[in-house]
Amino acid sequence: MNISDFKYLVETMDTAGLMGSDSSVTNMFLLAPKYNTEFKIQDNFLFRFYYGKDNRYGYGFPLSLQKNAQLSKAIALILSQNTDKNDIHFCLCTQDQKNRLDEVLRTDFPSYKIDWKTNLDDCDYIYLQEKLEKLPGSSLQKKKNHISRFCRTYEGRWNFKSFNHENLTPALLEDILKVEETWFLERSTDVEKAFDQHTLLLEKDSIHQAVENADVFKLCGGIIYVDENPVAMCLASPISSDTIDIHFEKVLSEVAQNGGYAAINNFFVKTLSYKYINREEDMGVEGLRKAKQSYKPELLLDKFYGRLVKC
Repeated sequence: MNISDFKYLVETMDTAGLMGSDSSVTNMFLLAPKYNTEFKIQDNFLFRFYYGKDNRYGYGFPLSLQKNAQLSKAIALILSQNTDKNDIHFCLCTQDQKNRLDEVLRTDFPSYKIDWKTNLDDCDYIYLQEKLEKLPGSSLQKKKNHISRFCRTYEGRWNFKSFNHENLTPALLEDILKVEETWFLERSTDVEKAFDQHTLLLEKDSIHQAVENADVFKLCGGIIYVDENPVAMCLASPISSDTIDIHFEKVLSEVAQNGGYAAINNFFVKTLSYKYINREEDMGVEGLRKAKQSYKPELLLDKFYGRLVKC
């Protein structure tokens, strides 16, 4: 699919009730090269097939392009287009999507069921906007302390600018990419941490693709400046009317050591009117898991994968 197809999806897909990062059209576009995703629009459904490994292999949940589209029709299409019924896999399905697939199979295709598995590494971390903004209670006091440290360290020297796809100027675009380029150089030259160069390059390209198509994906975000130099940025886009997905969050190393991540998180969240903030999965990275858990998520959105089997 080309960019016009993704624009069509943004404009027409029924997003009611969707919260998962894998249901974000922006993520579908940006992560297609990483997971070698194949897309097909047919009979008012978006079909996605991921050619990754294990929990990233198979059909994603068929997403409807109109309200009340019959899921049974989508499953019938999948069954009809696969001669080997023992090699039909599903992946990245939320608990609700898993339940809906199970119900359709029980009702309309009783000869089949899906042998489901789950993986903690795939869970999306979902937060209430209000809590991330106000950081209430003793459990989030450390985050307030980090923000205070940032403000003290750069007192009189820092500034935050938020933006959306309608006011994203060329100058702001340039500053976003400056943060990414500098952040990339810091990590790519850090021999001790042995960052995966291929992953870094894929992410770098994704950020460029995101800002180049900001209007298509209704991108929004924020930038922190210190001494008028961009030192931190975040990029996000809506999943549904009440949930927004944080795609990228980058802070240069010196600023990160002085509370930069807590600052960019809090400053940006204060500009949002969405009820829920999806900060995506931790991919099994221990440091990332610890950081996401420290913000006390409202829920962990489980993802399931499995193979179709005969009952």
